[in-house]
Amino acid sequence: MNPLTYTPRLVKALPPVHVNGRALKAYAMFADPERADELPKPEFLERHAATVLSRSPETGDHTAGFLILHRGAEGTYLLVSQWYDADMLKHWVRGAVVDAEGNTAFEPLPQRDLIACVWELEVVRFERDAWVNTVLARGSDDRAAIDAYLETTFSGWV
Repeated sequence: MNPLTYTPRLVKALPPVHVNGRALKAYAMFADPERADELPKPEFLERHAATVLSRSPETGDHTAGFLILHRGAEGTYLLVSQWYDADMLKHWVRGAVVDAEGNTAFEPLPQRDLIACVWELEVVRFERDAWVNTVLARGSDDRAAIDAYLETTFSGWV
């Protein structure tokens, strides 16, 4: 279990990744700021996000979303979120599992009803505001609105 204390964590925005017809903003989050140079390669993020978003967008799915790769104190987590309908968010949380050969896979957590930790929720809040300000405020999900959303990113401490 995590300690009942709060220490800020570093978040770095990465280039968007493309997964089965979607563009996802990508973030890396670090419990240990000394590891902040260990940025994931886009191919790594695309491969693992594709295990969650294995099909093309369905009716109501937007082609935009975001993901967070969180190198936490107790493990590494992948959160994948996709905007749905006008104002809803589909969200999946996976935990890293490393096999004997050192290969990483991300699997559903045993606690399937977990949404996010307090640090990840700050990025989710930022993404909520970005969606409201770039898509919903325009009343459109045209290319210009989606591009504006994808260009609105966060880097810093949470």
